[in-house]
Amino acid sequence: MKTRLLLIFIFTVLSVLSLYGVYYGQYNSETSGVLANLGTGFVGTISTVLIVDWLYERRENARVLPKRVVAHEDVRLLVVRTVGFWFDAYMASVPGDLPATITELVNRDSFNKIYGHLDLNSEPNVTPSRTWWQFLPEQLGEFQRRCDMILHRHSEILEPEAYLLVNKFVRSLPDPNFSTTIRRSDAEFGYPRPHVLGGHIVVLSSYFSALLELVSWCNREAEEIKKAGIREVLTINESLIGNRPAGTPRCMIDPVQYAVQRERLAAYERAKETHVGQ
Repeated sequence: MKTRLLLIFIFTVLSVLSLYGVYYGQYNSETSGVLANLGTGFVGTISTVLIVDWLYERRENARVLPKRVVAHEDVRLLVVRTVGFWFDAYMASVPGDLPATITELVNRDSFNKIYGHLDLNSEPNVTPSRTWWQFLPEQLGEFQRRCDMILHRHSEILEPEAYLLVNKFVRSLPDPNFSTTIRRSDAEFGYPRPHVLGGHIVVLSSYFSALLELVSWCNREAEEIKKAGIREVLTINESLIGNRPAGTPRCMIDPVQYAVQRERLAAYERAKETHVGQ
């Protein structure tokens, strides 16, 4: 692109100089004729370069556009399923009003509510039935695989901004094996950790920013693709609509049980401090 622009600039300057010499230079008719021929030749060259460049760009855009659609859809599905997973976790565990937008959900405060309410011994509303101990690492692992697939499959098509965002997102993903490792370690050493999500996951702040930026990119890219002629591309609805039965959320830890677990942990820590002090 830079080379083509440089050539156009050079030929434009030469054309201007040649034609200037024809009309304002103190040359004889023969020299003026030569300059006129050169000027018109340069103008013709510029026109040819512009036309060829336009045709090439049009052909290249037509070739790349379907690949952009596929890349966009893969990124969109990653984002939609990630947001859907956390919104379901929020609805299943946190009492009170639900987040109304993706921005209200994807932040530290909302995640802290999930951390303190989601009972990992409970079962999400999925088939086949299983506990969050199983479901959580399954979903986190699936998100990681999707990111890796996008980075590998669409490395030549994704624009740098989107590629960097997906890379930022996958690097900030919670470790799919972390909760399982913590649980096994607690069982081995007899550590009475409460069975809520907060003690079994680490989510970096960059995770929130990367996810929100991917939402924005998906919707901007969808609009660009529509302008290019493909109307069927989907956007991400940033509003969240949840519907859950009245009463206590099904996966919310029982407050009495949670208090017992925390007291058990506190007693363990006190006993450990007493033992160390002796």
